[in-house]
Amino acid sequence: MASKSRTGRRKKTTGRKKNNVQQSFVADEIIIWLTLAASILLLLSIFGLGGAAGGAVSAVLFDLFGYSTYLVPFLLFGAVTFVLSNRGNKAAYVKTGAAILLFVLITTFLELLLEEGGFLGGAVTGVLVPAIGTAGTYVVDVILMIICAVIITGKSALKGVKERGGQAYGRAREDAARRKELAQTRRMIRQKEAQRELEEAKKEAKALEKEEKESLRRKDRHVSGVSFDTTLGEKGKSPDVKEITPPAGEDLFAQEAADMELPFEETKEAVQAEEPSFVINRAQMPEETIREEQPEISGETAAAEEKKTRRTKMGAEAVAMEAAQVGQMAAEADAAPKKEYRTPPISLLTKGKNTGGDSDAHLRETARKLQETLHNFGVNVTITNVSCGPAVTRYELQPEQGVKVSKIVGLTDDIKLNLAAADIRIEAPIPGKAAVGIEVPNKENAVVHLRDLLESGEFKNSKSAIAFAAGRDIAGKPVVADIAKMPHLLVAGATGSGKSVCINTMIISILYKASPEDVKLIMIDPKVVELSVYNGIPHLMIPVVTDPKKAAGALNWAVAEMMKRYELFAKYNVRDIKGFNEKTENMTPEEREGKPGKLPQIVIIVDELADLMMVAPGEVEEAICRLAQLARAAGIHLVVATQRPSVNVITGLIKANMPSRIAFSVSSGVDSRTIIDMNGAEKLLGKGDMLFYPSGYQKPARVQGAFVSDKEVQAVVEYLKKQNGEASYSEEIVTEVNSTASSLGSVPSGDVSAGGDGRDAYFAEAGRFIIEKEKASIGMLQRMFRIGFNRAARIMDQLCEAGVVGPEEGTKPRKVLMSMEEFEAYIEENM
Repeated sequence: MASKSRTGRRKKTTGRKKNNVQQSFVADEIIIWLTLAASILLLLSIFGLGGAAGGAVSAVLFDLFGYSTYLVPFLLFGAVTFVLSNRGNKAAYVKTGAAILLFVLITTFLELLLEEGGFLGGAVTGVLVPAIGTAGTYVVDVILMIICAVIITGKSALKGVKERGGQAYGRAREDAARRKELAQTRRMIRQKEAQRELEEAKKEAKALEKEEKESLRRKDRHVSGVSFDTTLGEKGKSPDVKEITPPAGEDLFAQEAADMELPFEETKEAVQAEEPSFVINRAQMPEETIREEQPEISGETAAAEEKKTRRTKMGAEAVAMEAAQVGQMAAEADAAPKKEYRTPPISLLTKGKNTGGDSDAHLRETARKLQETLHNFGVNVTITNVSCGPAVTRYELQPEQGVKVSKIVGLTDDIKLNLAAADIRIEAPIPGKAAVGIEVPNKENAVVHLRDLLESGEFKNSKSAIAFAAGRDIAGKPVVADIAKMPHLLVAGATGSGKSVCINTMIISILYKASPEDVKLIMIDPKVVELSVYNGIPHLMIPVVTDPKKAAGALNWAVAEMMKRYELFAKYNVRDIKGFNEKTENMTPEEREGKPGKLPQIVIIVDELADLMMVAPGEVEEAICRLAQLARAAGIHLVVATQRPSVNVITGLIKANMPSRIAFSVSSGVDSRTIIDMNGAEKLLGKGDMLFYPSGYQKPARVQGAFVSDKEVQAVVEYLKKQNGEASYSEEIVTEVNSTASSLGSVPSGDVSAGGDGRDAYFAEAGRFIIEKEKASIGMLQRMFRIGFNRAARIMDQLCEAGVVGPEEGTKPRKVLMSMEEFEAYIEENM
């Protein structure tokens, strides 16, 4: 019974607690609602909407608080709600007190600034201003306001600065440690080399000393039995020089050894008194010369010879000391850290603003219109997704069962009319999705700045040295491409559509990603004005080529370089440039000596292919096709741009060997099919809007290209010039390019001969070449003289007219009808 009574009491106590908690909660909620009502009434009264009572209350509040009265309703409701919601929490009480103090400080600030702080602000300033002055009151008021804000928010204003400062210090310390370690390693290597040079110098000095001893032995045998008298005259006698008369039969070298035991100071003076070079030259003279110069040997002459012997020994030691000093100086010079490539700071580029795309309300309205338009034509669809990009929004439609995709495509003009859009593009279906995409231009385009893409994780995490930021896709995600995987790129579009900006973003991306040791650039710019700004950057192998004739030479050099690299790969038994570089890096310094080092990747950028095809179509097309077919494994990549996407410029061979394409806005579907083998580019908006179609994509992707201004490009180039000094170009490549250009310039590829009889300049050389090979074909002439098919065929016809070769015999080579003597006689008579 007792236990039952205790249980009953516990239940009653628990029930009372629950009732008390519930009643307290209800009371708090009632207070909050009443406070809200009071706050709203105060707010209405302040703005003159509270009637007579509200006007009186408003007048009192303005007298008390001035302009701060506008904050009173919000402070009242916020403070009461916050305290009731956090009852019993000391931190909540402290924050509420800080909020009230902040209100007082605001009234004080308004009183100081506008004299509208009311009675409260006037009272505070009346105390502080006489005590610390107006300026001091401003300082104290602002500092206390910041402290109150920190207490209320719980966030430190200096925390971010401290963290960033710590990060910057940590990075600087790591860089310093890395540089110090690198410098120590280099210093050790140079010291070892200097030590080796010193040992070699000592060996040479010993050999020199040995030769001089042998020479003196031969002279000693020649003058045996003759006494030496080195007594000087009274006028020329020095206190440091003594008379030396060795006894007969005593070895000259024993006396010499005794003489050499001089104090260090005397030895030093003897070395400094004589020039070592004289001793060296003297020691190398043959014995016969010495005998001719000294036919009679007296005592004075023997003393002179003895002095010269000492001088020779001391000279050899001086040479060794000098070699050691030179080696040490060389080691110190080499130990100094070389100027490393510094990536330009990202602050040189403009940061984009977080604005872009249409509002959600506009997107929903457009989706509704689109759905209604299709429904009116009997096509029922469901809009499953909307992707808003920088310039275009894609609406993904899922048609009902039984609706043909072609029916939606056929309604393109009707959709454009109902949406009042400039142009739309329909992707039917979207690759990998059971939906049709309708791309509608945005009302306001957002600029995609290159800096935002370079700071993205996709670009930073890319391991390739020739990755570049292409732009943002239809969903606004960064698109980063790797030129090495393309492996060659064709960029085409109408004038002003964004090709040159795309090329600039590609180059700037490489400059921010790779050092000159890893990537080299060759730029060909027949338009002269687009790429010439990059002259002087360390990545360039030669100055920017602006002459179309020199461009053919640069491409031919690239072909020759490709073949050299393949020979190296075969020699070292590797497949591509990656394997070769890994093999060379794993070699020891001894194995690497005398062998080629790391091979850089080469990117050849042609900004206008049409101009090159006009000047030298045969040479340019042949070189581009050979590079496109073979250069991938050699680490050579092509980027070709043109504003005239016609079959005369983008020939079938070039197109077949360049699998990656970027199509900008063009004027017709024919040009679009020339670039990407399908329509679509004619519906692009321009200003960087592109169809990105690298190898591996099933269909082109709509991408808004990145933008980089001329001012940003100039800033990056100036920084690189300043940091890396004057650019060093390859003289070998420049010479080869100029020689090829001069051969093209003497006889333009198409017509004109060197002689007055209408024959080609290569007529005589071609005749001798064919007679020597004993067979004739047009292809042989093309390969030998690096000319186009038309010119080679014309030379062959001229040789046939002259009787050097026979007529055509189908696919067989022509017969050679003249001997070398007959041809030379023909040349003398007719040319």
